[in-house]
Amino acid sequence: MIIARELFRIYTMGKVRVNALNGVSIAIQHGEFVGITGPSGSGKSTLMHLLGLLDHPTAGEIEIDGIRTNTLTKEQRQVFRLHRLGFVFQEYALVPELTVFENVILPFMAREEPPDSSRDRVIEILKIIGLGERTDHLQSELSGGEQQRVAIARAIAGNPSILFADEPCANLDTENSRIILDLFARINREMGQTIVMVSHEDWHQEYFGRIIRLRDGRVVSDGTEAGRETA
Repeated sequence: MIIARELFRIYTMGKVRVNALNGVSIAIQHGEFVGITGPSGSGKSTLMHLLGLLDHPTAGEIEIDGIRTNTLTKEQRQVFRLHRLGFVFQEYALVPELTVFENVILPFMAREEPPDSSRDRVIEILKIIGLGERTDHLQSELSGGEQQRVAIARAIAGNPSILFADEPCANLDTENSRIILDLFARINREMGQTIVMVSHEDWHQEYFGRIIRLRDGRVVSDGTEAGRETA
C-alpha cells in the first residue's frame, strides 16, 4: 500500500522556481491497477518518481507497506527499491550484449538470490509473458514490443510489492501497446500485482481499475468518493 501526504516538488532552474507538485495526497491499495493521467506538465512522471523513491519530495511524506520512506538513508532506499519495487520505462533499458534470460536474471544476481531458484523463476516468467522460446535471443533480435515485455519480465520476476510503469507504450505502435496493456491487466488480475502506470493516452484508461488525474501539479480527481473532480 502507498500513502502519500501533501507532496510538494519544487525545482530551481537558475532564478526560476518550478512547482511540479503542489500538495498531492493519494492512497493506493494493494492489488490495484492505477493510472496516473493528465496533460503534459501536470506532474505525472514527477509523482511516479517520488512514489518509486527515484527522487525526493521538497515537502511531504510517502509511506509504502507501512514504512515511512523519508526516514530511510540513501543506501536503505536503494535496497528498498531493489527488493520491493519494479520499474518499466519508455526506454527498455536492456543490456544489448546479454540474452533475454540474462537480462531478466540480473536483479536476482544483484539481490544475491540462489541461482537454481532464480533460473526457475526467470524461465517461469518468460513463459508467462510469451517469450519462453526467445530466452537466448539478444536485444537486436527482438521487436520493440518484445523488448518491452523483457523489461516487464525483469521488473516482476522478483515479486515486487509495486510495479511502476512510466509511459511504457510511448515508443510502441497501437497494436504492440495493446499487447503490453493486456499483459499488465493479466499480471494484475492473475498475480495480484499492484501496478501504478503513467499515461497520456485516453484509450489506455479502459485498462485501469482507478484513475488519478493531475493538472498543474494537483490532483483533480482520484477515482474515489473523496476525489475532487474539478475538470
